[in-house]
Amino acid sequence: MSRHEHSENMNDPLRLSAVLQMYEMLRLHEWEKFRTGSCLTYKTGSSLIKKLFEACEKDMQQRTINMFEVLGMQSSNDAMTNNKQEMMQGIRNLFRYSYYQNDLEFYSKIIMQAGIDPKPATRRQFALKCCRVYCLLLLQEPPVKAVWNLQESLIQYLEHVDKKDCEHWRKIAFLWPIMKCGEQVIVKGVVWDEN
Repeated sequence: MSRHEHSENMNDPLRLSAVLQMYEMLRLHEWEKFRTGSCLTYKTGSSLIKKLFEACEKDMQQRTINMFEVLGMQSSNDAMTNNKQEMMQGIRNLFRYSYYQNDLEFYSKIIMQAGIDPKPATRRQFALKCCRVYCLLLLQEPPVKAVWNLQESLIQYLEHVDKKDCEHWRKIAFLWPIMKCGEQVIVKGVVWDEN
């Protein structure tokens, strides 16, 4: 997939390329370790990942609203003045380091909001990693967001979990969403056959 056109600060551990590398490790290594250790189906895994990502988006949105309220500003995007844009970038940077440093505090709350049972240690570890990586993607400038809509997804931006050619796909569903930065696809989605 194509990468951002901006040059990155290679000393920044939260730069887009570093966070995308974390996401690839999550999708390939951590997911497989969790799935096989928990005897998880793709359907259950997909549901868990989607719930976590949606809870991350809601948490991020609420924290941003709260921050603007503390600053005595409206959080609506209608009138993004230069001052407000600079402030938003400052807030995003503050959040990036907070979300990077405070795994348990932030992410445990998100897991609870998602309605995920954190009891088995393997599920909790996987959920924490999902939340951390997705929150760090959301905090990129501009944000990288999950797209779960198959009807709007071009087949070239999908890959099958079993590496099948698309002519052999049956009724497909997302396991991992497409990741987009604006309209640019950053990471292909991963699908599986429902039947």
